[in-house]
This record gives sequence, C-alpha cells and structure tokens, in this order.
Amino acid sequence: MRKTVYILAVFLAVAAVSLPGCKKPTAGWGSLSGHVTASVSGEPLEGVSVMYGDSAVMTDSEGAYFYEGVPDGLQGIRFSMGGYYPLMKQVNIAAGGEVVCDVVMDIITAGWAVGAGDSGYGTILYTTDAGRSWTRQGTPSTVPDVKLTDVCTVNDQNCWIVGEADTLRAQNVIMHTSDGGANWTNQGASVRTARPVSMAAVVAHDSDTAWAVTADTCLILKTVNGGSSWSVCGESLSAVSYSAVAVLGRELWCCGRTEDGQAVIDYSSDGGATWYGMPVSAVHSLQELTDITVSSDRVLYLSGTNAMGVLCSKDGGLTWEAVLDSDADITALDMCYDTYIWAAATGGRMYLTTDGFVTRQEISPAANAYSSGRVSSVSFLRDAVRGVCSVMSSSGASGTIYYTADGGNTWVQSAVPFDFSIESVDFAGGNN
Repeated sequence: MRKTVYILAVFLAVAAVSLPGCKKPTAGWGSLSGHVTASVSGEPLEGVSVMYGDSAVMTDSEGAYFYEGVPDGLQGIRFSMGGYYPLMKQVNIAAGGEVVCDVVMDIITAGWAVGAGDSGYGTILYTTDAGRSWTRQGTPSTVPDVKLTDVCTVNDQNCWIVGEADTLRAQNVIMHTSDGGANWTNQGASVRTARPVSMAAVVAHDSDTAWAVTADTCLILKTVNGGSSWSVCGESLSAVSYSAVAVLGRELWCCGRTEDGQAVIDYSSDGGATWYGMPVSAVHSLQELTDITVSSDRVLYLSGTNAMGVLCSKDGGLTWEAVLDSDADITALDMCYDTYIWAAATGGRMYLTTDGFVTRQEISPAANAYSSGRVSSVSFLRDAVRGVCSVMSSSGASGTIYYTADGGNTWVQSAVPFDFSIESVDFAGGNN
C-alpha cells in the first residue's frame, strides 16, 4: 500500500498561525471551549481541527480546545479530523463570554481493497464494518481487466484507485468514486501521455486534490478538481520509475529508481509545482524502495527489499538511518497518530512498533494458510485498534484479507466473495 494520508490537520494548524484570523465585529466577541471524544471508545481525540471561517485551533492530547475571538451571535463551528466523519455545530456566542461545546465524533469504518483482474475486470472490494466482510464493486464495463495496484480512501464516499495500463482500450487507469462505489469512473483518459502508462501509487489531500505516480515512466500527476482533469505536474530528471508517494500539507515525496538502479526520492515543497531529487545513499543498487510514509512532525519512514528493512529520516529525506533490520522484503507501511507503525513483509510476517522501531513486535497474521506468502498491504482505522492486512500466496496467484479488532494481537480471515490476489487496502485518514 503506497500512499500517504493526507494530513489536513497539520495544514490547518499552520493556517491558524499564518492567517489573520476572524474579523471581530464591533458588537463584540466571545470564546469557545470544549472537549472532543471518540464515539465508541470515549477516548479524547488529539489533533481535531476546530474551524470557524478560515482559521482553526487544534485539540490537545486531552481532546480539549480553546478558541478565542469568535464573533458573538449564532455561529457555525466545524470539527474535522482524518478518519472521522466531520461535524458542524451551531453555537450561540455571548459577547465577552465563554461557551462550552463538547462533541463526539464517529470513526469511519469503510474502506477499499484492490487487486488483480478476475472474471474480466480488476478487483475492487468494499467494507463498511472495519474489514470483517467485503463485497465486490464495479463491472466489466466500468472497471478495466488489469491489476489495480493502489487505493487511497478519502472517506466512505470518495476513493481513488490506480492500476496498470489498459492496453486493450489504450487508456491509463485512474478509477474514482464519489458515491461509495455505486459508480466508478476511469479518469485516466484525461491524462495526456504518448502511450498508456502503468500507475504505481495514488495519494489524496482531500476529495478535490490528489497525486498519482507512474510505475513504468517518471511522471507525477495531479488533480485539483476531484479528477475531472489530471495533468502532469512533474517529470523526473533522475528517476525512471516510481513505487510510492507520501504527502504532508503541500510537501510531497515520491520514491523511485534511477536508470542504473539507484534509489532516489523526488521532493516538492509546493504541492508539485517544483521538484528536486534526493539520492538515498543508505540503499544499494539491489534494493528496491516499496513504500514511504510521513508523520505529522515530518519524520519519514522508507521500506524496501533485499534486507533493506525500514529507514528513517528526521530531516525531510536528506539523510537516512536504518531502524528496522529484517531478512524479509518490507512491502508496505501504515502509520497511526505518529505512534503506531505497521510494516508488512514477505514470509507471512508483519512488524509493529510504537517507538520508532527502537523495539518491535513480530506478527504472523496468516501463519496457517499463508505462512510462506506475502503480506502485501496493511491499514488501520484511526483508533489504532481495528485494522486489516492483505495476504498473498507465495506465487501471488491467490490471497485474502485478515482483520483484527485488538490492535493486531489476533487476526481472523475476513468474509470475502472468493480468493482474490489483493495488492492494497486502505481506510480513511491514514498517514500513508
């Protein structure tokens, strides 16, 4: 799974500092405070954006917030956090007074999984119960018969999926839904390329803005209108192919390989307007980069094959150090709350750390059925308790999905229509 969650909360936190804030009418203004908690667990939610107009404050580790300078009268306050349903509350602000507004937010339990073509069209599976059961979406007339390589879930309604080139129809494959998968549209026709290209990964900032990178060329694509049109926003001078992309606010990191097999990361600080390459000196030519993810405080993690393990960068990708040694290929990463990091691997293995890989726990989610297979992808809900992983056979011809409801201590096979070769799974709000 090669995507980095969009980090809306960080962007809004910066905006709250840089924007002039709400205009205070002459009639007066007041203050707003309260706590935000999760509906099921009752746990406080840190990092929720509490927005009025074009400015925002963030909840702290106790789920508490304090908002000064809100105009008096009846005002609309928005509460937003990746992986949770947004809320709008109307509060009556008393001039010179403080109003308390506590809210409870519901977690999004919907997600998608994608994989190889089967029965004449690419595999798209959808869950609404945190991965316990899955139904297939799409039809042969709407979904090309190609391997779908990556998925990015924005919320329970909006999702992007990319795949290998559809040579039969001479089209690029960028699938999109805005109605929970009832209808799928291939937006790849809007991409102007000399020939159909295969897509490696997709990541979204929100339901309007997303990026995709190619697997067999060096193109970086972007949309700002929900995919009505896609354009090339970058073409690498060093990379010949990409494998993954991560986003944090307006910063982007695309990892790939040069023509002579060296690892490289193309970086943009302005949403893809300008790019420059950063070689990854800690990787040798036999190792291939598989995934990249970034925390809200700009710490990067990079995974790869051939005993590369996981590397970490605390300076935006300029320098790297090894933090996880493994003889297995690390295939995918997922991060939750900058604390929980899961690393999927070959040999039916997965690793979990809560301290940046100072310590780690090795997990075998499918020890019986796929002990020699590959855990191809992993994704957790934002409670860091419920999650899924996709597992393939050693040949890659078949596979399935497993789910956990206790943070990964125990895993149970999900209810799927039949065995699928799953490449990527994703829930809303992730950091990958």
